[in-house]
Amino acid sequence: METQGKSYNREAQRIAQWFKTVRFRRALFGLSEKDVWKKLDELNDMYKRAIMAERVRCDALIEERCARLEAELRGASDGEGGVR
Repeated sequence: METQGKSYNREAQRIAQWFKTVRFRRALFGLSEKDVWKKLDELNDMYKRAIMAERVRCDALIEERCARLEAELRGASDGEGGVR
């Protein structure tokens, strides 16, 4: 599970680095619209990867917690102890 948290952190670091280094092409009047859309697509893809990594991490935490609760409830029904 620790690896999954690191995966999200790595994606967040990539996004932060992207913001530090992104450069837009200039056009005659301002910025190149085509380049701006290309960079926005890149950023959108990075955010999608970050969200997927976070989703995987959260799903793993939920599964772990559910398994722990089920084990505790089984133990409580067997007379071994209560739910904490």
